[in-house]
Amino acid sequence: MSSRSIPIVGICAWSGTGKTTLITTLIPLLRAQGLRVAVIKHAHHKVELDQTGKDTFRFQTAGADQVILASQKTRAVLFEHTEATEVSLKSALELVNQNAIDLILVEGFKHETLPKIEIHRPALGNPLLFPNDPQIIAIASDRLLELEDKRVTQLDLQQPNTIAQFILERIVKRKSPIPTEIRTAPSCADAREPSSLSLAEAQAQMMAAITPIKTVIKQSLRLALGQVLAENVISPINVPAHTNSAMDGYALAGADLPREAIKKLSIAGTAFAGHPFETECPAGSCIRIMTGAPMPLGTDTVVMQEHTELVDESTIRIGTGHKQGQNVRQQGEDIAQGQTILTAGRRLIPADLGLLASLGVAELKVYRAPRVAFFSTGDELRSIGEPLDKGCVYDSNRYTLFGMLKNLGLDVVDLGVVKDEPDALQAAFKMAAESADVVITSGGVSVGEADYTKRILDQLGEINFWKIAIKPGRPLAFGKLGEALFFGLPGNPVAVMVTFQQIVQPALLYLAGETDYQPLVIPARSAQKLKKKPGRTEFLRAIYEQDPAGGLIVRTTGAQGSGILMSMSRANCYLILDEDNAGVEQGDWVKVQPFKT
Repeated sequence: MSSRSIPIVGICAWSGTGKTTLITTLIPLLRAQGLRVAVIKHAHHKVELDQTGKDTFRFQTAGADQVILASQKTRAVLFEHTEATEVSLKSALELVNQNAIDLILVEGFKHETLPKIEIHRPALGNPLLFPNDPQIIAIASDRLLELEDKRVTQLDLQQPNTIAQFILERIVKRKSPIPTEIRTAPSCADAREPSSLSLAEAQAQMMAAITPIKTVIKQSLRLALGQVLAENVISPINVPAHTNSAMDGYALAGADLPREAIKKLSIAGTAFAGHPFETECPAGSCIRIMTGAPMPLGTDTVVMQEHTELVDESTIRIGTGHKQGQNVRQQGEDIAQGQTILTAGRRLIPADLGLLASLGVAELKVYRAPRVAFFSTGDELRSIGEPLDKGCVYDSNRYTLFGMLKNLGLDVVDLGVVKDEPDALQAAFKMAAESADVVITSGGVSVGEADYTKRILDQLGEINFWKIAIKPGRPLAFGKLGEALFFGLPGNPVAVMVTFQQIVQPALLYLAGETDYQPLVIPARSAQKLKKKPGRTEFLRAIYEQDPAGGLIVRTTGAQGSGILMSMSRANCYLILDEDNAGVEQGDWVKVQPFKT
């Protein structure tokens, strides 16, 4: 079979530019046009299609030359060549079922002769492959390029629909259908908007614009809970302070342990945790000892009381099978004097308070907690206790934000609901910026919101109005109002929570001086089939739990609209579908981010 038998196009680029990402985005778009698509990828490393532990994986690693897996819907053939030879595109094409495929996409094989679309991201600093490769017929870039050579077509990398349409017309030779839909501008219904930022890009730009607060204050131990340490904590003592018993039993010298037969020992005294045995234990004797009591002089071993027999008030019997040094905690075994036990940048948790109290630490140096002022905007919003007029709703976002901010140990100021009036908004923004390190609002940053909100923000500071490639939570404003950081969140309740937890929370923790924040993400099996278009990272509200076999499974809480607060209240995690994800089958592995860790 030749490359001319079926329409074929290669996707070429420098490594790390996003070839696989584009292909996985194009596949569902092309399938939606009725095309059966095959993908050929050139690998420069060992190929491992199967998962460790699967039967076919075990067959192959055991040395089988060919492994064939056949099921009702899937057929797979894995075979190894005895000699390592460079594979050609022609040999790969011979494996394609010509009768079942309408289009072949190729990743790699950059030196082969076939029409190619080059991916180019100027920000990565790599040169164009065109015109050195005459097979390149189009360049898909995230920036407009100034090309003298007009032989190639420029495509917008952020609009995969146009790239798919180019392939249909130029490669498959299919005429474009007459459009019946109206699309006057990008919207949240698109898989991804051309100007949108990825979640990672938004987080990186925010972090680069933030300088952590370094104001240091002294705080008593209890009040330091939830605050961030400004300096390392060094242990002033050994823990345990003395070599002591780990058991209730009898302390003795290891040399007195019986080796071959049961032995009698006399009891020379008793040692308690608060009342040690002050003199040396006589040879051939033992000391009755309680857990935590310092080891008496002349002893180095404890036999637990359950392994002894009390003959009378002054004598015990001990059998064989014991080791010298057993059941003894050495001085400094847990913490050595001078050891660093907690490092600067750590947010203190309850266990830390107990640890510090055990060392006698009564006061700590911590960073001042950021002061965060927040309010909601919208004429339709009413505070709790006010009557609801027609078309109005109670403001839930302020209560959600209050809870999330307090959980972070921040100094929180609630400024209420501000009407969509220029003077009121300007006064609220100015007051918030002058009294806080951070200003957070909900509402007023989406398409269609009152234009004067953005004009006021532009007058008072330097604000960027972003579109983030996440769902829910597409619109976001970030910048500075005077000296204060500003975060403008969307108005939909669930979108507020998602944007806060995924974007704002890491930024606030960094501002507070925390250095080790990393949300926990764990794998689980999806209990259901999930539809998704590539282009945006989606955060589905979900419930994860153990299945009868002990593994983790996860299912959504139901309807996932950005205004359905019940979906968040019922959930205990986010089910995360990455940008490239094109849908999930029941039983597939997915990412889960628990709400509580």
